[in-house]
Amino acid sequence: MNDTKSSRGGGRDRIFQAAAEVIYEKGLAEAQTRMVTDRAKVGTGLLNHYFKWPDLRAAAWEMIFQAVVQDLWRTGETPRGAMDRFLDEAFASEARLFWKLWLEAERLAPGDAPIAEALGRIRVQMRDRVTALLQEGMVEQAWFLRDAAATAVRLEAMRDGLAGLILSADPDMSVSQATEHLKRLFELEVQGSKPG
Repeated sequence: MNDTKSSRGGGRDRIFQAAAEVIYEKGLAEAQTRMVTDRAKVGTGLLNHYFKWPDLRAAAWEMIFQAVVQDLWRTGETPRGAMDRFLDEAFASEARLFWKLWLEAERLAPGDAPIAEALGRIRVQMRDRVTALLQEGMVEQAWFLRDAAATAVRLEAMRDGLAGLILSADPDMSVSQATEHLKRLFELEVQGSKPG
């Protein structure tokens, strides 16, 4: 009896994990239920028993990005160290896959409620995490900002826009230029916020 319960739960867990892997490897647009069932080694009926495809796809995408949110500010990392890494790695080649997944979610969101909801939750979590990082940097006097939440929004908007230019192969935007633009924005935010 225990084996039956664990195989049922295991099937659900395998399906969910397989969906995340397929989305990570293929992207939201290319991911299909058949790829997930093949990876999980289950039938389509079991997938449909546990999940509706739009909900599974959105939940698996969200799980991928929850790890990204946590990585924005790692345990034991100083605010200055985390911000320097954030600025240096925003457009690194390792981030390209995540940008592709992010832009696919934005493209699908208007017609896909589960993706729109997952995207909204992750966007808030990311913004809150960056805001907390900026606020902690102020507490530690690493920098001063008038409004950490507003700075987080501006950094997010600049990063997202620059990533879109890079992914679309804009001839006037390289990774190094994008990194410098993002760093300059942060410098301006700090310089323009000095008390006095």
